[in-house]
Amino acid sequence: MVKETRNIHRRTLQNGLTVITEQMSHLRSVSIGIWLKSGSRDEDTEWNGISHFIEHMVFKGTRNRSAEAIARQVDSIGGNMDAFTAKECICFNIKILDEHVPIALDVLSDLVLNPLFTEEDIQKEE
Repeated sequence: MVKETRNIHRRTLQNGLTVITEQMSHLRSVSIGIWLKSGSRDEDTEWNGISHFIEHMVFKGTRNRSAEAIARQVDSIGGNMDAFTAKECICFNIKILDEHVPIALDVLSDLVLNPLFTEEDIQKEE
C-alpha cells in the first residue's frame, strides 16, 4: 500500500478564526464546515436542547435570505447543506463543486452570522 502525503494546513487569523484546509487535487468536490465551540455539554439543565434548537433555527431565514431562498440557492448549485449538534460543537456544512465555492461560502456564512430568530419561527420550532 502506498502512503499518500496529505496537504493539510492550519491557520489562525487575527480575529481568532481557525481555518483548516486540505487540498486533494484529484477531486473537484469541496466540503466547507463552520464549527461553533459550544454544544450540548455546555448547556445548563434549564436550557437542555438549546444548541440543537439553534441549529434548526438558523435554517429558518436570515437578514438576507428566506428559508426558501436558502434551499433554492443551495439546490441551484447542486449543493448539499446540513448541520449537526454534538456534545462539544454545532457544525454547519455544505458540499459543492469547486466552481461554486463563493456562493457556498456566502450562504453558509449568512446562516451563521445573520439568523433572524423570529418569534413566529421560534413558536413553530418549540
